[in-house]
Amino acid sequence: MKKNDKIFIIVFIGIVSFSLLYLFQASYAKYRKQVNGTVQARVASWDIKVNTESIINKTELTSNIIPVIDTNQYVKQEVIAPGSEGHFDLTIDATNVDVDFNYEITTDVAATTPLTDLIFTKYEINGTQNNYTTPKKITGSINKNTASTLIKVYFKWNDDSTNTMDNAADTEYATDTTHANTEITVNIKFTQKNTA
Repeated sequence: MKKNDKIFIIVFIGIVSFSLLYLFQASYAKYRKQVNGTVQARVASWDIKVNTESIINKTELTSNIIPVIDTNQYVKQEVIAPGSEGHFDLTIDATNVDVDFNYEITTDVAATTPLTDLIFTKYEINGTQNNYTTPKKITGSINKNTASTLIKVYFKWNDDSTNTMDNAADTEYATDTTHANTEITVNIKFTQKNTA
């Protein structure tokens, strides 16, 4: 066999081998494809509103909660004095909340205005009256997408014999100009109900 024929045969065998290897690899690759996908799950909304104010990214409401003082012929309207009673409303709007949740409300007289005779007497949830238990907390649950839950918290400037401030202390408190406003601290805690 001539040298050129040997080279031709070697080149021919090489080309056929590479062609067969390529065909084998291409057909094998059909069964080894990889694809990626994306799962998109919408996150539940948690847009609770208290007295029409959204609490998203807030630790404190920007609007004051306005009390309603019961009318008394002996006391000027919208002010409190010994014996005065009133309430304030908390409307919880869960229209844009996609999960059921619990709430816990605690109230106290602010340390900056220590009117120790101001007591919390009862509360209502959507018109149903409740008496406080100890400790004085209001707790309950709200279902997802509930339009409105109205909570009324009742208070009184206690002026009977069980009060901690006597008449002189009441007078001293009322004449101190730093106590022109008595503040009530309201703490509301919301927690999603567990799925477990």
